[in-house]
Amino acid sequence: MDNQETDTARPLAPHNVIAPARWLSRERPDATPVAWRGDRCLDLGQLRHDVTVLWHAMADAGGSRWALCFDDGYDFLVALLALWHGGKTPVIPGHNRQALLAEQRHLFDGVISSLPLTLDCPLIDPRQPQKPATLPLPPLAGDVRLVLFTSGSTGRPKEVTKTLGALATESRWLAALMRERVGADTLAGCRVISSVTHQHLYGLTFAIFLPMSLGLPFTLETARYPEQFIRQCAGHPVLFISSPAFLARLDPQLPAPRCIGVFSAGGPLSWPDALAAGRWLSTAITDIYGTTETGVVAWRRRHGENDLWQPFAGVEFHAAQGRTRVVSALITAPEGQILDDRLQFGEDGREFSLAGRDDRVVKIEEKRLSLADIEQRLNALPEVVEAVALPLTRHGRLALGAVMVLSPAGIALLAAGSLPALVRQYRRALGAWLEPAAVPRYWRVVGALPRTPRGKYDGDRLKALFFMMLPIEISRQALSGGRAELLLLLDPALFWFRGHFPAQPILPGVAQMDWAMHYFRELLALHLPEGDEPASAARFSGIENMKFQRPVKPGQTLRLHLEWQAPRRLLLFRYTLCDTSLKDEPTISSGKITLCH
Repeated sequence: MDNQETDTARPLAPHNVIAPARWLSRERPDATPVAWRGDRCLDLGQLRHDVTVLWHAMADAGGSRWALCFDDGYDFLVALLALWHGGKTPVIPGHNRQALLAEQRHLFDGVISSLPLTLDCPLIDPRQPQKPATLPLPPLAGDVRLVLFTSGSTGRPKEVTKTLGALATESRWLAALMRERVGADTLAGCRVISSVTHQHLYGLTFAIFLPMSLGLPFTLETARYPEQFIRQCAGHPVLFISSPAFLARLDPQLPAPRCIGVFSAGGPLSWPDALAAGRWLSTAITDIYGTTETGVVAWRRRHGENDLWQPFAGVEFHAAQGRTRVVSALITAPEGQILDDRLQFGEDGREFSLAGRDDRVVKIEEKRLSLADIEQRLNALPEVVEAVALPLTRHGRLALGAVMVLSPAGIALLAAGSLPALVRQYRRALGAWLEPAAVPRYWRVVGALPRTPRGKYDGDRLKALFFMMLPIEISRQALSGGRAELLLLLDPALFWFRGHFPAQPILPGVAQMDWAMHYFRELLALHLPEGDEPASAARFSGIENMKFQRPVKPGQTLRLHLEWQAPRRLLLFRYTLCDTSLKDEPTISSGKITLCH
């Protein structure tokens, strides 16, 4: 097996698939670009040096399993290769949160990270000065592996092991797809930019393994919003690794970059979003279907709404008691993996469409209920654009909740009436199709269903809608100049009205400030300066000029005006009352929230 000391073999042809065992090979010039950190190019000579130094520092470290916690893809790659060359197993928790790492302490023997973590285990920071090392790296063993985690049916993280051989095979499949669709010549001078993190299999495979296997440099900063993505392109042709959520919020008014290809995975990408993104980027979007357990399974080039999925050449499907078992070289178990998705095959028995999921079954009132089937009925309701059903435990009982996005006609209907009236109408309609236990008991209306960065429904945020008690969102609009505007209907059942006050409920001021911060994170914190903290971390520091001019009562409709003044780190908010009986919209309250630096 090749190692970094080999000098005499023939040079590698550009953009041939480079096996991981040859990533650090001396056959390749030191000046070969590996990654870009802003305007700074990190080359192969630097990578070889950094891996060797960390490998030497890890030589006397105890334990075989080390967790990698990095926001920076280059530091992650250095630690990954140092562990592999040292015969140790990298563990990728999927997050960098200290509290969860402490809870999952039994999963690893130590942590490698440049983040400010305090944990009850050995912690090595590769950016801290280390002793120089001149010894050659040992070759990669053929049986090295890494460990990732995915959500299990019990809610506990499920451990998934990936061998180096499976990851290398997956890279070859993807490289072959790239060459077929793009051509090797087009790859010359290309950079890989990603909006997904390397801490999950999709980002690891596509944003690190694929560029390393093709000899393409990758950009280290994860693209969080379209303007940042445009800056990262900087006139270079790019291969873009994206989530459906990122593609859905692209702004066609921005100057389009030169994309030679776009991958999307991790969740469903709607045809309108695929069409709009493909037009702006001047290339059809390539969807990837797979799971953490299976690796990539199939792909489709988005030319139409009903494009079928094309399996990769090494993938086989088998029927298994009404479900589908997939077998491939990417799956460790020889018997393969049962899919949770239902696959509907075309005439050739290979191409397929997705027809819902089999794993989303809950038991309520001794009845097994399919959430996928309930969602199909919800989405068929008039004025419902998109809906999701989820189990909720309220008052010691398990019941179903429904979160909906309404069409403009539905929003008008809601504004003219009330949510309880609309729910009664929908419950009657669902009663014709569903048994009583399957009809959702709790309902919420939102402007958009919350999703994770990878495009999947965010279960935690969906459940929070029923406990945080946000208002009913009739509409939202992000405006130019760091401004946004929302129309909010105050459900009388809101938590904030309970006991405040019994004779005449009014909305407390703390709720108004809390909502201003919540919607700031949702709509405006994406435009924090590059390198600043992520939206979810934007923290309250203080408030100025808070004025309450009118009481807010249940059932009223408010308009929330937000303005983000980035240089001053100041969020201005103002609530106005929307009442057709009034000539103007009087101000309810206003204030200025300062955020921590």
